[in-house]
Amino acid sequence: MKIVEAISDTNIGGAGILLINRLRHTDRRKYDITVLVPKGSKLVTRLTEIGIDFVEVNGCKDRSFDIGAMVEYIKLIKKIKPSIINSHGCLSARVAAYICGVPIRICTRHCVFPVTKKHGAVRRMKGVLNSALSHVFIAVAHAAKENLEELCVDSKKIKVIINGSEPLQIYGEDEREALRRKLGIDDFTYALCMCARLEPCKGHEYLLRALKLLCDQGVDCIAILMGDGSIKNKLEQMCIDLGIQGRVIFTGFVDNVAPYMNIAHINVNCSIGTETSSLALSEGMSIGIPAVVSDFGGNPYMVKHGVNGFVYPQKDYKILAEYIRRLINDKALYDRMSAQCKQRFSKELNAAAMADKTNGFYDALYLRKR
Repeated sequence: MKIVEAISDTNIGGAGILLINRLRHTDRRKYDITVLVPKGSKLVTRLTEIGIDFVEVNGCKDRSFDIGAMVEYIKLIKKIKPSIINSHGCLSARVAAYICGVPIRICTRHCVFPVTKKHGAVRRMKGVLNSALSHVFIAVAHAAKENLEELCVDSKKIKVIINGSEPLQIYGEDEREALRRKLGIDDFTYALCMCARLEPCKGHEYLLRALKLLCDQGVDCIAILMGDGSIKNKLEQMCIDLGIQGRVIFTGFVDNVAPYMNIAHINVNCSIGTETSSLALSEGMSIGIPAVVSDFGGNPYMVKHGVNGFVYPQKDYKILAEYIRRLINDKALYDRMSAQCKQRFSKELNAAAMADKTNGFYDALYLRKR
């Protein structure tokens, strides 16, 4: 079965990690896979490591639509002759696949975007266009499915396959202690971690405000922010303004989150936009880290309130601080949630399960088309 996966990311984001995780668990003897990536994409290194064929395309660098790239996609698709093409945030590839008449055209929805309730006719037209370009859609969270339905995509054409991650390596006590010393973290200090791009939609400011409250109340904790982005300077200044600059560690972009996750006690997600099924949350669950998350998008599905963490109303940093404090002060509660995290990961939120479901979906579509 010849399959083309098209992605427009130049950096390694959630969509790229999802794709790499899935391909790592895919039987290469059964599936002949080619990934189309923008020239210079950091995904090239990951694809090379796992032995997946790829072609670098000149256009579509972090852009959904690029006419020049579309022409290049058409040439490549005609050459490869795939049975299936799956587009990840790449409209140019979807249009090219339609023009080339690829038998099975899939679009994977990785994010949730606001949908205006006005201009219903325009939304319906977009829904018709989406349905014409793609036979089916894969939504990586139920929130992504709902977002597609808001865009007037027929719910019968949407398949929900929850994002899955690889389990993180568990470090020994000596390794964890060495990293804590390197970062200047005391033995009795609780570490909160947040792995997300430093962009407004990720809501870092609410974690910083919650951290300020906790510190004022005498709670000994720090925040580790993994990621880089456009608001780094703004967040650093905010730490100074709040007087917590010594309590926040900015790591920059992190290729391997395992070391930081191994010294973290609580995983935090403050998203106020785009979030579907956070890989950082499932990675943390793999080693038993409870989470406190906003109620945006797919977060409430990932974290069951009171079971493997807490869900707070987005932007309400006071309740965020209260839930963090509860986890810090109640060891029995923490241990119970930690065990539930591991169970949830092994049952559903791992990369192997995601790959099995996706490949099974591909098989069913292929057999039905034949």
